[in-house]
Amino acid sequence: MRHRTQMLALGAAMMIASAAAACGQKTEPETTAATTATEAVTETDTEAEATEPDTEVSEEQTVTGEIVAAGMSSITIKAEDGSEESYLKEDTKVEMEGDQVEGTKVTITYVERDGMKYALTITDAQ
Repeated sequence: MRHRTQMLALGAAMMIASAAAACGQKTEPETTAATTATEAVTETDTEAEATEPDTEVSEEQTVTGEIVAAGMSSITIKAEDGSEESYLKEDTKVEMEGDQVEGTKVTITYVERDGMKYALTITDAQ
């Protein structure tokens, strides 16, 4: 019986020591793991940016139509074929005598990038 009690006491002491050691080590490995994971993500993101292929940009195209809507960042026209298309105005050169108002005929030179059409120039239609 004495031997059994000693074994139980020894087992309990080992469990407490093990738990205490685990608690003492718990903070450091998690921090290290979190830091390592963050570093890995940062390195992976940087590598992806460095190796990511350039965005494909189409050749310049031109379309003529009537303004349906115009705002600060986009313009929508109804083309001569009857289709309506919108173009983003980001650093767009506007060479018009009047304002961009509904019903005005314009010619837009644009490129396509990432599935979006970006107006390069907007001029009065000839």
